[in-house]
Amino acid sequence: MRFAGISALFILAAGCGVGDDGSMMPDPNGRQCTATLTTTGTFVADAANPAPMGWATCWPVGTWTFTAKVGTTDCTPAPTPAAQYVMKGIVQPDQNGDPMAVMQFQGDASMRPIAKYSDGGSGLCEGELDLYSTDGKTAWLLKPELNADNSLTGDGEYGVFATDQYPL
Repeated sequence: MRFAGISALFILAAGCGVGDDGSMMPDPNGRQCTATLTTTGTFVADAANPAPMGWATCWPVGTWTFTAKVGTTDCTPAPTPAAQYVMKGIVQPDQNGDPMAVMQFQGDASMRPIAKYSDGGSGLCEGELDLYSTDGKTAWLLKPELNADNSLTGDGEYGVFATDQYPL
């Protein structure tokens, strides 16, 4: 009886690993393929809008121009990045009238963009440009990082999905 119980435990434990590599398990987001990306480019600061006095965080105001290169992919055909991507950091007043940086995408008007920035990453500022196809089933997530020499380096991801991924 003890041997049968141990054998049953062994069979159950061995069976738990089936599908762990994703080959037998469907993707809950309906991902059909993916690609890794690297980004490189330059930042040109907006001289007319320098960082406000006492500004303690990154100040991304200016033009972020970068390219993306496909690394590994399981997509057929492999994705083709745009020749370049441009984000512009502009100044708008917040609800108190204080200067606030806002990112804008300047490019393909057929894409549904989300452009933003944050402190950090491995650079001074980390930009983020998320571009979704009109049906939301293709997504480019680009993360250029601003370095002290005004160069941009970073990474990203491309994905094709069975369902709309655009956040509402």
